[in-house]
Amino acid sequence: MSFFYLLLQLIAALMVAPLFDGMARKLRARFQSRVGPSIFQTYRDLFKLLKRGRTKSHSTSFIYTLSPYLLFVSAAAMFCLLPITYGVDSPLAGISDIFVLLYLSALFRFVFIIAGFDTANPFAGVGSSREATIGFYSEAVIIVSLVVVMLGAGNSNLPAIVEAVRAGEYGYLIPSYAIASTAFLWVMYVETARKPYDLAEAEQELQEGVLGEYCGKDLAIIDMALMLKQFSMLGFFLIVFEPWGMGHSILSLLLFLVEVGVLYVLAVFIDNFGPRFTMNKGVRITMLFPFSIACLALMLYVIGV
Repeated sequence: MSFFYLLLQLIAALMVAPLFDGMARKLRARFQSRVGPSIFQTYRDLFKLLKRGRTKSHSTSFIYTLSPYLLFVSAAAMFCLLPITYGVDSPLAGISDIFVLLYLSALFRFVFIIAGFDTANPFAGVGSSREATIGFYSEAVIIVSLVVVMLGAGNSNLPAIVEAVRAGEYGYLIPSYAIASTAFLWVMYVETARKPYDLAEAEQELQEGVLGEYCGKDLAIIDMALMLKQFSMLGFFLIVFEPWGMGHSILSLLLFLVEVGVLYVLAVFIDNFGPRFTMNKGVRITMLFPFSIACLALMLYVIGV
């Protein structure tokens, strides 16, 4: 039965993620006084890409061919390890661990970066370097924030942490936990690819230069993997810092989807009313500040607050 709910969890994410992406695109357009595409446009884009054939540059290696599948599998594994439809009594609880999720997230970013370099496309190389820079800062904030949570909860197992927070044994009454959640929330904004960390829809832009050589089915698989990774990282925040539950697997999954939808709307709102920084200025202003907050949370834990 646990496997059935796990499969349902993954299928729900695959079906809903393009809808949320389409809603975000529509909402962003409305904020900018444009009509914008239909909320189902992302589905249409994916189906259109799936009908097209593959192309491959003569300068690429097997990395180019395997990367779309590795990206999708790692993103799907990340989402399946989130204890949304199962708890501590499930056979899956043993592998639902913060360290495993961090390794999968690092694997996803690593494959995404080397896939760009492998094409020998100069735009892809610059885009990969940009992605590595973002990851260098965002992953530091993630690790420091989660170290605070793991030390405070005395466990790295996600179902166990969820149970502790729901039972009131650990949570926002502890300042270090509350401050760590603030820093981690910033990372979620970065992982949803909002400006200035967004992947522009035009492939000639440096932001999406990583995908400049991909098309057809490969591009559809990568796009789906990116949306699934966004879902996974948003779910990571909700599971660790907002572990609400309904007492039933399906109801908990529905509540989770609603929460993710709310975070998508909030991210689009900030995206449209926030400034557009250059990459260097964005790193200095918007990345060092949350890292300082995460370090503050760690300091508070060390002194016992």
